Amino acid sequence: MAASPDVENLTPDASRTRSREVATQVLLACSALLVLAVPFLGASPFFITLLTEALIFGIWAMSLDLLVGYTGLVSFGHAASFGFATYAAGIFAMNVSADFFLSTAVAIIAAAAVAFLTGLVVTRLSGIAFAILTLCICQVLFQISVVWRSFTGGLDGLIGVPLPTLFGREVEPGEELYLLTAVSLIVCYLLLRRLVESPFGKTLLAIRANEDRAAAIGIDVRRHKLVILIISWMTGGVAGTLFVFLKAGANPMSLYWIESGNILAITILGGIGTLFGPVIGAIGFIFIRDQVTTMYRAWQFSFGLAFVLAVLFMPSGIGGIAERIWRRLWPARSS
Repeated sequence: MAASPDVENLTPDASRTRSREVATQVLLACSALLVLAVPFLGASPFFITLLTEALIFGIWAMSLDLLVGYTGLVSFGHAASFGFATYAAGIFAMNVSADFFLSTAVAIIAAAAVAFLTGLVVTRLSGIAFAILTLCICQVLFQISVVWRSFTGGLDGLIGVPLPTLFGREVEPGEELYLLTAVSLIVCYLLLRRLVESPFGKTLLAIRANEDRAAAIGIDVRRHKLVILIISWMTGGVAGTLFVFLKAGANPMSLYWIESGNILAITILGGIGTLFGPVIGAIGFIFIRDQVTTMYRAWQFSFGLAFVLAVLFMPSGIGGIAERIWRRLWPARSS
């Protein structure tokens, strides 16, 4: 059978590029299958619970990567998107319905509304001013969650959030909740990957490179920043929903600035501008934290030291190093 004209007309470089794209898709598919297969590989219940939390943090870290890695907006208050969503989903589940899709939709809509309102102000800024203002917004929400005790439970938080239901069936903790989280992670990754590879995503990279030049060529910088802020918060809303069902409650500490610092460090360690890197960073953070905290209480010192060393000697993060290795294995151009 004769080869198609499209294949015959491919230059060596174009053929090599297509081969790398196919190899990348195969690698991603194998990774997704591995994540989904964990409960069937004899993993212990504790391991599955810990990995569930890690995958939730991975979704949250990907949402921050949209801002930091693709738009150049460093947020010191990204715990706001996560923590606010835990309360929105938790309160809805306790008082209306624990249906996973409905609770997630409520959390996403609530997060998007807050992102839109705050984004009208913060998107006017960039750099350190943007970072500090996001931190202020996060701390305001934290104080509200502490003071408004009749609604949020104060420092006790929400207690007794029911298990989620899916198509009328209760999702059991452990393997079932893990699979729900894993599928959510995969869906979020695919949607966000499509977003950053679209013309809109390329525009974000132009804004990250230089806002003034992007505005000079006709890009509405502020509108793009507002849209990506809303999408980032909506993705954080998915993570917050899963987290409140995992913990059967919500705590105001999820809105505290320390959590914003943790997720920012996770994203940077994993590799900004990669999407998959922050997921790897989240898995490493959760498991290393669990191991270190069993040895001594000052685990933050170890994490801080690891973060400093990684920034000095591995500035592109784990994901950046993995991408460079992959490009060497599958170069886009023939040498």
